[in-house]
Amino acid sequence: MKISVIVPVRDDPRIDDLLVSLAAQRGAPPFEVVLALDGARRQPNVPAGLGARLLRLAPRGPYAARNSAAREAGGEILLFTDSDCLCPPGWIARAAAVFGDESLAALQGASVPTSPSRLSRFVQLEYDRYVESHAAAGYRRFCNTRNFAVRAAVVRELPLPDRFPRGGDGVYGRRLEARGIPIRYDPDWTVEHRHPTTRWREGARAFEEGRDAARWQAAEDIDLFGRVSPASGPGAWLLEATGGSRLARRVAAAALIPVAALFAGASTILPDATAAAAFSRFRRSAHLAGRLSGEAT
Repeated sequence: MKISVIVPVRDDPRIDDLLVSLAAQRGAPPFEVVLALDGARRQPNVPAGLGARLLRLAPRGPYAARNSAAREAGGEILLFTDSDCLCPPGWIARAAAVFGDESLAALQGASVPTSPSRLSRFVQLEYDRYVESHAAAGYRRFCNTRNFAVRAAVVRELPLPDRFPRGGDGVYGRRLEARGIPIRYDPDWTVEHRHPTTRWREGARAFEEGRDAARWQAAEDIDLFGRVSPASGPGAWLLEATGGSRLARRVAAAALIPVAALFAGASTILPDATAAAAFSRFRRSAHLAGRLSGEAT
């Protein structure tokens, strides 16, 4: 079994530490690393002895970069991770062992934070809630390419969706499910994830996720929001109140930004449990602002 590790990157210096972690793999079968340089100007520092190929691409976004790398990769199994991750020494070996089951087509792993900081703990709590939201469906469509593996034949027949910069993971999980290809979730197959170091960056990411989820829904009628029935809460009220008016949604999106900033500030000064709740409201406010913005275009 040959494995290809695929990493999209655009000028992120953290890629160097990821490559060091890949060079330190133990017990792994033969593997290559394909770095999909998505319009990158910075040259990654590849450790001596690590079999890495640099694929220089026009800037089309991380999903298009992953697809280009998948077409060039020589492995039977493709492991996807991101430049802001670190891979434990047994990461490749564990994936190879799991894919010894020939009925397995796709594998989703977990992620843990590298930092014990308060902000990192809050970000991880939000991510853990997102992961748990897939439990009722048996995680069969849970897909996150920071730690994801798939047989090369599958991804070449069904490439990753690359229409928008965010949300392609969720769309891909649903497309695999529609093809009758379940994803197996292995919470013990982990990478370490380096979270954003400021609330501003995390809020921007949440906004972009909401915006692009709205775009996916408009373009392909794919619901990435995980609707709860009956809908309730301030967010549901705001969505109903703004109705189909693009102007109203633009105004509401703009009004939510200072609300999100208020919750972000509160999460820096309140005691832990209360701060975590404030941080959750900050992120949800930013996500909803992005959604309203996306639905207004």
